[in-house]
Amino acid sequence: MVYRLIQTLLVLVLAGCTGGLPHHSDPAGIMPSAEGTVTSGVIESSALGVAKRFNIYLPEGYADSDLRYPVIYLVHGWGVNEDAWLSPGLDVKKVADSLNLQAIIVMPDGDRGAYVNSVTPVDYNECMNDVSPARNAQEPRQEFCVRTPNYERYMVEEIVPYIDGAYRTNATKQARSIVGESAGGLAAMHLALRHKDLFSSVAAHSGGVSMLYLPGNGKVLTTIEHRPGFEEWEAMFGLDIEGWKQYDPYSLLGALQPDELAIYFDSGTEDEFGFYQMALHFEQRLKELSLQHKFVSVPGGKHDDAFFGSRIPFSLEFHIGQFEKAGVYPEP
Repeated sequence: MVYRLIQTLLVLVLAGCTGGLPHHSDPAGIMPSAEGTVTSGVIESSALGVAKRFNIYLPEGYADSDLRYPVIYLVHGWGVNEDAWLSPGLDVKKVADSLNLQAIIVMPDGDRGAYVNSVTPVDYNECMNDVSPARNAQEPRQEFCVRTPNYERYMVEEIVPYIDGAYRTNATKQARSIVGESAGGLAAMHLALRHKDLFSSVAAHSGGVSMLYLPGNGKVLTTIEHRPGFEEWEAMFGLDIEGWKQYDPYSLLGALQPDELAIYFDSGTEDEFGFYQMALHFEQRLKELSLQHKFVSVPGGKHDDAFFGSRIPFSLEFHIGQFEKAGVYPEP
């Protein structure tokens, strides 16, 4: 029963799916509008053993200035790719333009890796030759399959340095943040907590922020055992509970110092898979440790595109506020 609950939460739920007005409006209440540019690029990854595509949003004025911009990394959810952020349900470009965002947004392709260095090797040829794939079936195999599933290395050792080298970024921790939804929320949170030297703020929408917590009975897992249907997560984390704890945001909070990382997360009260209870459990731990954070409980919110899309303005606003506080946010 315990594993059926986890399987439901992590395998079936951490599915990438494709809120109020922010405060950056003029005195008349009319939202300023900009027109940023979205392009794409490719990174030759040694961590993954393949080339990987990414999308990038460059703010209005980027091409005509010599400014260095802060960077926001967006981590997509389970079962989709980097293009999900540009889908009608999320439409990050529209949100960024409406905010007149003065930051670069990077949308990498994380496949189904949750930005974990998997403990289990993969069979690249088998993946490429799968004519009826059950995983990310909508993607061409050459865009999905990898040779070495080291997604955490890919992010911190390849994507971040590449972006800082190829674009006019402010390459400091104070000017770098990360956001994720669903499985991407888990990934964003563990990346920020494990690499506090890289990220100054993190946001998660309906993220799996308490991986070992079981909303159905309020218990916390202390052991991991094999169960059919749970193979992808076992492959990533292994069957040793310590392999799970090292990526579990709840477990990682113990090493966080006050004011070391700005944390925002939200969840809908009607989340169908218990992520709201996970968020409450996570917040309780933050309070126990006297760690500042912002948690928003959204009445009626579910685990779907409508919810994620409605919350993106708030996470971007949160990061803008952190950039402004650090003095790294350019004036539009």
